[in-house]
Amino acid sequence: MAIKKKTDLMPSLKESAYHIWLAGLGAYSVAGEEGSRLFSQLVDKGAELDEANKERILELAERAKGLKGDAKGAWDKLSTPFEGGLATAMHRLGVPTREEIVNLTQRVEELTKLVAKTKATPKPAPKPAEAPKRKSKAAKA
Repeated sequence: MAIKKKTDLMPSLKESAYHIWLAGLGAYSVAGEEGSRLFSQLVDKGAELDEANKERILELAERAKGLKGDAKGAWDKLSTPFEGGLATAMHRLGVPTREEIVNLTQRVEELTKLVAKTKATPKPAPKPAEAPKRKSKAAKA
């Protein structure tokens, strides 16, 4: 009897497998038919979103330009007094300014060239002083 039950299941399994196969073919067919229509709908929806985003991006860019100008104005208001106070404090401490350092550097370069020029020009050797002539003892007598 057990063998008879196994054989009863076989036609049922074959029929189920065949129905699954037919469902797969049907899904493939519907996807093919509906796919192109769905694709067109997605393209249209994407174009709408793209246009809306372009407008939003332009609005945000304009807003960013305005914020950039505001930030620059605020920075200028803060930096000018700060820089002035810092320059005053450094002057009190005796720290030279950039201009003073540049001027000093130029002066050192000029003096270096002058010293090099002076060393390069040979001076005439001083004439040796003549030794006083001594009279010999024989000449004295």
